[in-house]
Amino acid sequence: MVEAVGQAAVLQRAFNNYGEQIGTKYVYEQTLDSHAPISPEYLSVVREVYAEPRPEDRLAPSPFKQALEALRAAGSVLVISRPPNSSRTFTAYALFAHLLDDGVITEVRPLSFGGSKHFPTRRLPHDRQCGYLLELPPDEDDFAVDDSFGANLHKLVERLQRRDCRLVVLTRPEQWRRISQGAPSGVAPELGTVSPRDIAERWLLGQEPDFPVDQWLDHQDIKPLLARQPPTDVLNLVYLMLDEHRTGHSAAADESAPGQALRHQRDGSPRRTFEEQVAYVAAAHSNWEEALYLWHEPEERSRTSFQRNFLLAAAVLRGDPVGHVYARAAKLTEQLDGDKVEVDGQREPGVIAMTRAIEARREEDGTLTFTRPHWDDAVIEYFWNDRPLARTTFLNWLAQAPVADTSTSREALEIISRDGRLALAERVGQFALRWAVRHRRQTPLERIVEEWYKHGTAKELWPMAVQLLDSAAIHAASAPYIHSMLLAWSSRSQPHLQRAVVEVCTGAFGRRHTAKALRRLRNVAAQGHPDVIDTLREAVRVLWEDGTVRQMLFGYVVDWCKSETTSQTVGHRTFTALALNAPPEAAGLPPLLQAMVDESPDEEDAFRPTVQGLVTGWRTLLRQAAGPTGERDLDKAVFTWLDAALEQNKLKSIVFDTLRQAVNVPGAEGPILRETLRTSAQWWVQGQDRPYSEEKEVLKRELSALLDQDLIARRNQPASSQPPRSGAAGDAPHADAEAAA
Repeated sequence: MVEAVGQAAVLQRAFNNYGEQIGTKYVYEQTLDSHAPISPEYLSVVREVYAEPRPEDRLAPSPFKQALEALRAAGSVLVISRPPNSSRTFTAYALFAHLLDDGVITEVRPLSFGGSKHFPTRRLPHDRQCGYLLELPPDEDDFAVDDSFGANLHKLVERLQRRDCRLVVLTRPEQWRRISQGAPSGVAPELGTVSPRDIAERWLLGQEPDFPVDQWLDHQDIKPLLARQPPTDVLNLVYLMLDEHRTGHSAAADESAPGQALRHQRDGSPRRTFEEQVAYVAAAHSNWEEALYLWHEPEERSRTSFQRNFLLAAAVLRGDPVGHVYARAAKLTEQLDGDKVEVDGQREPGVIAMTRAIEARREEDGTLTFTRPHWDDAVIEYFWNDRPLARTTFLNWLAQAPVADTSTSREALEIISRDGRLALAERVGQFALRWAVRHRRQTPLERIVEEWYKHGTAKELWPMAVQLLDSAAIHAASAPYIHSMLLAWSSRSQPHLQRAVVEVCTGAFGRRHTAKALRRLRNVAAQGHPDVIDTLREAVRVLWEDGTVRQMLFGYVVDWCKSETTSQTVGHRTFTALALNAPPEAAGLPPLLQAMVDESPDEEDAFRPTVQGLVTGWRTLLRQAAGPTGERDLDKAVFTWLDAALEQNKLKSIVFDTLRQAVNVPGAEGPILRETLRTSAQWWVQGQDRPYSEEKEVLKRELSALLDQDLIARRNQPASSQPPRSGAAGDAPHADAEAAA
């Protein structure tokens, strides 16, 4: 009995923590942090509310239960081939939730596909009794999962069997048709379809065990709202019904209290009958369009522009003090209609009159509330649909709404809290995202990014903009459009758009869709905008952590170093990011040298940078030595690499070969590069904060002697075998050999 009570408490806490979020954030396709196990509490919710797909033949066995039984065997692989927003991720979690509850597995983890077109077996962790979820990246442009994926599943089965693990793969029908050849028999069963009513029933009872399901779901006004709806839309309706039921239940409880004579809702309005609750849900589901039309176009009188804009401002700025809403409504009226509204005197209707005009209520804390559920969101939707030519102006006002405006607050003797502004920013961002995705228009998000970028990337609004885009880029409901939008932004010259692309590629999107992130970074790098170079350098560091993309990423960095337009900007900074530690004083080898010593010759996708590629990057650093920034980066790189050569003998030949070839160029440039390297090496032996060491002196002399040998060999080459040269008069041994002293 105690155990049952404990499980109930865990489940209830899980609903409190995850339930509302799940309902509003595309639960059926939500992918959690790819570096952490899925929470057992989350999986408890999944198992409780999951509605099993129904077979086409009602007499046939349950396809879900058949898939579950197949997954019980060690090494099992199941492919769920469904389009996005069809509960494929949720189905996978439901299968794992049963296995976890039965003790078949002990943990559930999502896997990142990586940046390669292959999924090597080494990407499977070494844990035992795990359930893994792998989502295949959708095909795009010149990147696609390799056709051999299906055949390679046999190798994954062997590795999974040895560790008593299971794997569920998420793909799309068109992709699976292309890559399924050679896959194990029966690996991708047909799981049937999920009934919208079943989804609603499980969720309603999961959150409210006493919810009158049949009364609600069989109502003639609710049934059409469920018909043929995708899971996310079903959940939106579920939460409307839950809100109304809870409100009515609370009012009934209050009515039974001693001395309570009137029936009232929690919001103070008269308690609604069941039929009225259903009507409210249906109206809210249709965004209150009919009611809003009657409010905007009343028969008895005309609405003023200020009243309409006050309603719109109150909907956007919900939770803000009414004085702030009043002032912002005046500003919106001026921007939309060109009419200046004098709100600092008594010419215009005041706050009380405007509050009554929009049928809102002033709370004791000075804020406004609406008595109809989701009325504020519906107001914004109504304006957007009703006034298409005012959208651009409204977006400008909307993007500026969360920006701190202390003057308005002072005049109204009210303070807008930091939390209030951030909550407003989140609402504004979600509205812009929703409309951008729904209508395939980039403008709403562009305005948000541009306006919040103006106020500084170190301030609060910019990180919120980046997080908004990053989250949208990994949710299946919004990801396809956001991916294409980021690709378009990456080729545009505006620094705010490019900065947003780079930071998103550094976040969860870059970790989950690394190959896509690389292509977008490549486009940004081609622009070479100075405002994004540092951010691009950080992105290169982050993406390098994924071993499957190193070869492609290193190729991009080398190409940037070769290009005349990007070598001194993007090429120099990104190569430095890999040639140095971050921060430079950190212990251990920098990424490029670490890749040279990693013992992984037998691993799939193992990569070691080519010496020729390293040479190209080093020449970029040496050529920038004349500039103060370039010289500092060069010295740090020389110090780091010579330290590595001194401490690890196996790196010595790699470091020496790279540096020798980097300065072994014909013409007048040769002596300049050699002297630049020699000078930096001398500072490594003894300089500021670097005491003299005999071991360093010996290593430096050895390097310098090799440089002289290369120079003499070049001078002794037959003229016909030497590359064309210019200004060779200064390229003599005596002009180049300072280390003999």
